[in-house]
Amino acid sequence: MKKSIAVLALATSLAACSSPPRPPVGEMPRATPTKRIAIVGSEVVLPDGSRSTMDASGGFVLPNGERVRRDGRGALVLPNGNRCLPDGTGYVCP
Repeated sequence: MKKSIAVLALATSLAACSSPPRPPVGEMPRATPTKRIAIVGSEVVLPDGSRSTMDASGGFVLPNGERVRRDGRGALVLPNGNRCLPDGTGYVCP
């Protein structure tokens, strides 16, 4: 009787040490699509295809009249606060 209690206690303690079952793998999260602002000469080409002329500071005015400025590290700061990072041929925006 003592052996069966000891075996049961050992089996219970080993079962408690095993890892919990993993949840089933569902659909993988999708990457957030990025938008690009391309530089063509002294103009920027926005994701919707519209164009704007860059000023001396590297910023420009959007078609709706809002200003996009360039920060000290070279990124563009959109009116909503998002930053578009330079990638060599333009900017990648969230």
